[in-house]
Amino acid sequence: MNIDNKVILITGASSGIGRATALMMAGHNNRLVIVARRENLLREVSAKIRDQGSECLYFAGDAMDEQFGEYVVRKTVEAYGGIDIAIMVVGIGPPSNTLTASSEKIKFCMDANFDTFINFYVPIMRQMKTQKTECMISHVNSLASFFGVPMQGDYVAAKGGVRLFLDTARMELKHFGYKNIHIQTIHPSFVDTEAVRNDGIPAPGEISEEKSAEYIIKGIKKNTKRNMFPFTPALLTRLSVRVFTDWLITKVELSQTPKNY
Repeated sequence: MNIDNKVILITGASSGIGRATALMMAGHNNRLVIVARRENLLREVSAKIRDQGSECLYFAGDAMDEQFGEYVVRKTVEAYGGIDIAIMVVGIGPPSNTLTASSEKIKFCMDANFDTFINFYVPIMRQMKTQKTECMISHVNSLASFFGVPMQGDYVAAKGGVRLFLDTARMELKHFGYKNIHIQTIHPSFVDTEAVRNDGIPAPGEISEEKSAEYIIKGIKKNTKRNMFPFTPALLTRLSVRVFTDWLITKVELSQTPKNY
């Protein structure tokens, strides 16, 4: 898919993977709409985007608020006429123990990863179904969404839920004849972001935010259904899903898990 001269909506764009992706997209003469909670950081990112020659609108708010998603999409369409690419990056993954965590903590993590996506997906899909040109909904998921991971039970459950939801949406788009709308899930391994830098979760093979953004943009250009990276952990994930047995997956994962968390 072409990424030049597009209207691109990015949630979670004030820091981390979202910020890095927005700044890389800024070099392609785009009209960017960036969303996050921290207005001061959005303002800084917006200025950097404009310095690179792209237009930019920003909206500060909570992606867990359904009305905020509706508002952002409406304002984007009013300003630019439609949405060509939507990249949704919002999510959290603090350490969690399924044996001791409270229901409140578990549900908050799952809402922050699932509801934040749905609150934007619904109005974006509604808008894209009115468009005739090629467009894409892309969700930054995780390689961990394919199996259980100690210290991340609520996180991987929510990410797995979004992955399956979008697999279904892809089928239904084909069934109902919306050939111009593409669905993509993005599955990075560990990425060195501010949010996870000191969370105590093992992160073998960690890559930078910028490298992650490079992989994301490459995947959007190729219009892959599942953009999994980097190579080695992505390959191991594919093998885990198709070949490895549960006992081996469990053995490998527990070898990297702290005794107490």
